[in-house]
Amino acid sequence: MRASGHSLVELVIVVAIIATMAAVALPFFRPMVADAHLLGAAREFCSSFRLAASAAVRSNVYTAIRFERDTDRVRYAVYRDGDHDGVRSDDIARGRDTLLEGPYPLGTGSTVRVGILPGTPAIPPERGLLSGDPIRFGRSDILSFSPLGTATPGTFYLAATARRRPSASLVARPASAS
Repeated sequence: MRASGHSLVELVIVVAIIATMAAVALPFFRPMVADAHLLGAAREFCSSFRLAASAAVRSNVYTAIRFERDTDRVRYAVYRDGDHDGVRSDDIARGRDTLLEGPYPLGTGSTVRVGILPGTPAIPPERGLLSGDPIRFGRSDILSFSPLGTATPGTFYLAATARRRPSASLVARPASAS
């Protein structure tokens, strides 16, 4: 009778084939993982975006998302207007405009960051390539929501660091007050 099973040599050959296939496939999966991290960071921010917009309408008071920059990180927090003049940096510093949630880091550090990748085309009607500040809401870093449902127009850009092509952006445009 012959014993059934596989020899150690056959097992080593199968493991070597699987390891080789994994090593060849890994570079193709990195961009997909980077895109998943980018999408997750954008979805996380969008939930705060919706919270701030709905809080403004629901409570009939201005709310805002303020972007705060450290040396290499960007954080954001949601604030509520406390003195009926809109959410302002000086009012936040004095405690007049109160914190609703946050601050949260924007991006995941090693895989997602706030930034514009080289070669990212401008959003129409602008032409050319984007450059400069990746957070643009007028002259400040505050995205404001009114009780009427409108918002400060502007953009911010999240970049997947493992990608070589342009990445995602969020564009906030004011809604018409009907």
